[in-house]
Amino acid sequence: MTGKRVFVTGAHGFIGSYITRLLVQNGYDVGILVRPQSDCSRIRDCLDRLTVCRGDIRNGSDVEKAVAGFAPDSIIHLVTYYAVEHRPDEIGVMLDTNVRGMINLLEAARNAGTGSIVNASTCAVYRETGELLHEDATPAPQNLYALTKLHSEEACDFYADAYGINAVSLRLFPPYGPGDHERRLIPYVIRTMLKGESPMLTTGNQKWDFVYVTDIARAFVAAAGYGETHPGHTVINVGTGEAVSVRDIVSRLAALCGYTGELAFGSVPHRRSEVWFNSADIAKSSELLGWRPKIGLSEGLEKTCRWFAAPGRNDAEP
Repeated sequence: MTGKRVFVTGAHGFIGSYITRLLVQNGYDVGILVRPQSDCSRIRDCLDRLTVCRGDIRNGSDVEKAVAGFAPDSIIHLVTYYAVEHRPDEIGVMLDTNVRGMINLLEAARNAGTGSIVNASTCAVYRETGELLHEDATPAPQNLYALTKLHSEEACDFYADAYGINAVSLRLFPPYGPGDHERRLIPYVIRTMLKGESPMLTTGNQKWDFVYVTDIARAFVAAAGYGETHPGHTVINVGTGEAVSVRDIVSRLAALCGYTGELAFGSVPHRRSEVWFNSADIAKSSELLGWRPKIGLSEGLEKTCRWFAAPGRNDAEP
């Protein structure tokens, strides 16, 4: 990136903390938007080097004030409300966060003269085909969350066409790594096995494209640089191009954790909307961003397992 001022939403989250830390390490001036009650423990090691703006992505005035005050060259947007299968009471907050929040940020960028924005989207906007998923595929959202993320992409289309804001949407395939949310598959399996207990699992026959978090962080920084000089809205996959079965992942984790007990495959029913295969065609990320994943699955799982197993680990520095 040529611009040195980057504004990040969701900086205190799993992926956002890695992106924020990478930007700081590379010498960027970083501003972040956090709600007053947000837990910033993931970024406490670099918090004193950030410009902290208090506000809620759902509140247009908060976003306008934060973006105008920091005056970024680029914005990286990660705040999201995620649910694989939503409850009725989650609909409002999901729409407000994922759609209204995106529009609030685009409007603020327009008014502040910000050159580019990178939007975190999801591979769940695709219909499952059993083949590598390409950005040109017709979207068919797999759940309400994916539908809201598709609407966030459409908002980027509109603001790029109407107001000349350069935008990049990165469709993320399943992330993992140290510091991941403990309710997600890989942390859940590791923590359960480390306690000597058997994780409750589906059949494990799903094959997913897992991407290590530091590779995702590099993709966002590269996308911000790309967006500075390329007009319009560009959609790019972030994956590895290799799908691995959940059964294989669990078996590898058992070996890393020294777990020799039962692997209770089939003890949990599959979701109604189960995804059996997802994997990214990453030709576009390589061509446009010069990005390819660096951390292979074996190395990534080992790093992740070692972090969760470490006694007295410092959650701020994964």
